[in-house]
Amino acid sequence: MKKKEQISLVKKAKTGDAQSFIKLCEAYQIVLYNSAYKLLLNNEDVADCLQETEIHAWQKITNIKNDAAFNSWIFRIMINIAKDILKKRVETVKFEESYMNTKESNYERSHLEEEFNQLPDRYRIPIILHYYAGFNINEIAEQLNLSKNTVKTRLARGRIKLKILLEEK
Repeated sequence: MKKKEQISLVKKAKTGDAQSFIKLCEAYQIVLYNSAYKLLLNNEDVADCLQETEIHAWQKITNIKNDAAFNSWIFRIMINIAKDILKKRVETVKFEESYMNTKESNYERSHLEEEFNQLPDRYRIPIILHYYAGFNINEIAEQLNLSKNTVKTRLARGRIKLKILLEEK
């Protein structure tokens, strides 16, 4: 989506134009879905996450300060909601003491995806945002409330940890 069109839609959405907001969400729907899936690894959780993201974004659209940064703003919302879902998932597994193995799901995954999902969130989230969603270091730093150097370090360490995990197999 072109920045001028995005800015126009954001301004209209701020005034309560639901159709403009829907167009904005549709423009980022695929990349939001794919990024949420990389974090949550479960279609049901992804659907919940995206629904909550859109609801929260609609409720807070008037608070957006930079109309040209709608994509960064909605990604930040999605990441925060995904983190909350992951926290709830861990709490639920601990509480239920389930027999399910939380690292494996019912479908086969490639070795890369399997190893990637073993990375801690502090490395996995910046890698997803940078390599998958296409955000630059500055945008990631802003979204995660980190310094640029911290983002660079986490990307580098995440790549190293992933390489080590892959070499072990």
